Amino acid sequence: MSQGDLPEIFGLNWRPKAPLEFYQPLPKGAARSEVLTFVAQRHDAHLFLVANVWDHIIGAEPETFEGPSWNAFSDRFIGALDRGLKKQMESTLGDELDREVIPRRSLGLMLERRRAHFLVDMRLMMRRLAHYMAVTVGHRMEWQRLMTRTRCLDTSLKEIFTEGVETPDGSRFGGKGFRSTWQEGVVAVATALNRQPEAPRDARP
Repeated sequence: MSQGDLPEIFGLNWRPKAPLEFYQPLPKGAARSEVLTFVAQRHDAHLFLVANVWDHIIGAEPETFEGPSWNAFSDRFIGALDRGLKKQMESTLGDELDREVIPRRSLGLMLERRRAHFLVDMRLMMRRLAHYMAVTVGHRMEWQRLMTRTRCLDTSLKEIFTEGVETPDGSRFGGKGFRSTWQEGVVAVATALNRQPEAPRDARP
């Protein structure tokens, strides 16, 4: 980027490649609540517009969404938001859009970039909600196993930190301020090992 160029808006042209498979349907009332909660927390100035656009296009949708229908609705919703923001900007400001508000940057350009950032956030939020609905019980059990394994590893590292461990020559390694490094790498290696489902509950990783 040369001096004077505007920073790139990352993710501007990103679109989901394919719909996700939902583990359970997403009720449209719950979806509306999640979307408006996100907007209220991150982009509260757009809350009224987002709610109006949602209520305008949701009527033709089923009571619950599956993966493909949510993916299609997300595209329509983001497109409607884009058109609504443009219309709001043009009808409210009109000729003022050409006025320079930052050196070499017009009001219209500034608002266009803010609109682009907002739409990227909304598109990602809709996809995050799809990922949440695609989580299965198997996924949650896997995450629980990984968290339990990490907790056991952390306990062992704390023991080395505070008490140390006896070495073959009779001295002690660790203790008194020893700090472990590369813990994430150790966890990653343990995760790649073959599991032992029949191991007793008090087995250590």
